[in-house]
Amino acid sequence: MRSLRLSLAIGVLLVSYALPARAQLQVDVNRPRSQFECDTPVGEKWYGSTERCLEELCGGKNVYNEWIFDSDKRRRRNPCYGRNPTSFTGD
Repeated sequence: MRSLRLSLAIGVLLVSYALPARAQLQVDVNRPRSQFECDTPVGEKWYGSTERCLEELCGGKNVYNEWIFDSDKRRRRNPCYGRNPTSFTGD
């Protein structure tokens, strides 16, 4: 039992040191949560540009309706409207 725990602990240590810094979990509270935040400084800072933010956050969203209702039941202009739903130029 003790050797099992020891081998698990060693395995966890090896895996944690073997992962590059990019593969480790990173949490940022300033990340834009919806496509409506892409034209704010937060969205531009996180993704580098409004266009890149919309590319990332509009994937799988409604791109056909110019106006939509958000989670607060407010009618808003859809920032994803008119985008091509099948093209993604991500990395």
